[in-house]
Amino acid sequence: MIIFNWAIHIIIGLFFSLEFAVQPMDILFIVIGSILPDIDHHRSMLGRLNIFVGFMSHRGFCHTLLGCAVLSIPFLCIKGAAPYVFLGGISHLFGDALQSIFGSKIFKIKGW
Repeated sequence: MIIFNWAIHIIIGLFFSLEFAVQPMDILFIVIGSILPDIDHHRSMLGRLNIFVGFMSHRGFCHTLLGCAVLSIPFLCIKGAAPYVFLGGISHLFGDALQSIFGSKIFKIKGW
């Protein structure tokens, strides 16, 4: 089930990149940003690497616009990356909003 969650966020991020990406690397940064907010979940890909995950609540600060902005700060050292990481974070919030509005059945794929 966790694999499916990050896959959906990446797909939504890719849809966002169709509209906003200029360079191929922009797509990569949007995809990174699309999974970054789940760094606060202990079963996510990034959450498993986060030593502070035990002190964080899922869909807490990282799942806000300010949280997405803070998570994109480390990417300021890569020219032009931070805005695309932030945009990927927004795509993540959009996906979570869709899931909370329509329920998890909208994203259910048989066999997953």
